[in-house]
Amino acid sequence: MKWVFRIVLGIAALIAAIFVSAMLMGTSERPIPDRLAGFHETTLSVAHRNAPLSVFMWYPATSDQVPELIGQNALFYGFHAYRDGTTDSEPKPVVLLSHGSGGNAKGIGWLASDLATRGFVVLAVNHPGTTSRDSLPSATIRIWERPDDLKALLDFAQAGLPLGVTVDMHRVGAVGFSLGGYSVLGLGGAEVSKAGFIEYCDRFPDKIDCGWMNASGLDLNTIDEARYESSNLDPRVGAILSIDPALPQALKTDGLSAVTVATRIVQLGETETIPEGLRWDKAAMQLVKGERVVVPNTYHFAFLAECSRLGKVVISIGSEENICSDQGTRGRDKVHTELQQIIGGFLIDKLGASN
Repeated sequence: MKWVFRIVLGIAALIAAIFVSAMLMGTSERPIPDRLAGFHETTLSVAHRNAPLSVFMWYPATSDQVPELIGQNALFYGFHAYRDGTTDSEPKPVVLLSHGSGGNAKGIGWLASDLATRGFVVLAVNHPGTTSRDSLPSATIRIWERPDDLKALLDFAQAGLPLGVTVDMHRVGAVGFSLGGYSVLGLGGAEVSKAGFIEYCDRFPDKIDCGWMNASGLDLNTIDEARYESSNLDPRVGAILSIDPALPQALKTDGLSAVTVATRIVQLGETETIPEGLRWDKAAMQLVKGERVVVPNTYHFAFLAECSRLGKVVISIGSEENICSDQGTRGRDKVHTELQQIIGGFLIDKLGASN
C-alpha cells in the first residue's frame, strides 16, 4: 500500500504482458458461482472533490445474461457478475462499502457480490488519494474526505439509482476495512485526536502508515486539526460493521460515545497478533450498542482479494508488506467465507434483507 507497492504493480504488469498465458492459467480456473449479483459502474460529481468519484454498485439481479469476470488481473482474482443486469422494483436495504488505504472497491468485490446475493444494494467508491495507484500520505491524513465520499453515495441513492435499482433509506448500513473501517465508524460519530495520532507515530515511527508518512517527509503537524477532529456523523446510517479499523490510538477519550447505532468491530487474528495501530480490544469497550468479534488464525491483509500464483511470487519479492502471504494462517478463501457469514448475518439481523 506504499510507493513500493505501486512500483511492484508496474513490474507485475510487465511480467503479465510477457507471460500472459501463464497468467490466465493462474487466475481463470474457478467456476462461476451459482448465484451472481448485478454490477454497474458510473461516476458521480461531488462538491468536495476536484474530479468525479468512480462509483460501483452491486445489487440483486436476475440471471438473464452471460456472466462477466470483473476486476481480475495478473495479481488478484476478480468476481463474476451480471453487468447492468435486470432487477425488480422492490426497495432493498443499502450498504455502503469503504476500501482500505491503497485498496480499491473492485478488490473487495468478493464481499460486495455476496451481500448483493443476500438482498442488499451495495455502493462503493474508489476514495481519491487513498486508492490503488493513487495513494498519497498528504491525502491519507485528510480522513474527513472519505466519510464525505460515503455521504455523497447516500445522497446518490436517495436521489434515485440507475437501472431501476431502488433502496429503502430507512435501512442503511456501512461496512469498511482498515482506513475504510474508521471511515464508517466516522459516519456513526466516532471522533479522533490529532495529538493522539501524532503521539502514536512518535512512539512507533516505523509502524503501519506512520513509517510511510515519515519516509515521505510529511509533517504531521500540518494536519488540519479542526477538520481532523470534527464529527462526520450521518444519522441516515443505522448499522456499522468495521473490519480491522485504523486509528484506535487516535481516538478521543470519549471518541465512541456518539456511536449509538448497532456496531460490530471485526478483528482479523488473535488479539496478541494484531499490531497496536489496529487493536480495538480496549477501545471497543466504549461502544454503546456494539461488540468486538475476533476471527482467529488469520491476519489483516486476508481481507483483500485472493492473490494469483503470479501475485504471490511478485509481491513476495518486491513489496515491503507481503499482502499476498497467507503462510501460517488459514487459506484466504476460508477466511472470506467466514467473513461473509459474519458480515452478512449482522446486516440481515440489523437491517433485514429482501432475498
